Amino acid sequence: MAWAGFIDYLEYKITSDGLKKIKLIRPAWAKYKSIDEIRDTVGTEHELITVAKEMGLISKAEMKRLHGDLSRRNECAHPSPYQPDLNESLGYVAGLINFIEKLDKKSL
Repeated sequence: MAWAGFIDYLEYKITSDGLKKIKLIRPAWAKYKSIDEIRDTVGTEHELITVAKEMGLISKAEMKRLHGDLSRRNECAHPSPYQPDLNESLGYVAGLINFIEKLDKKSL
């Protein structure tokens, strides 16, 4: 659930200008009228993180970290031997909350 909340906020940030910048970065996405259409058609979470980096909202290092967080989320959501303990789980959630606070201070 923490990851879903983070992605919702990231989508809010990258579309806060009414999709103008996202359509400049991804011209093929210009035909879409909303983030819902983008998400449902072409916008994987991995790709949305990459777009946030290309928009200047996050750095290359932050993009790599978020891609790693997505990978950990996928390990937990799908069958795998990965079993995070309480401290790992709390750290993961705290890291995402801190990232949202950092993104909140940025604008397109």
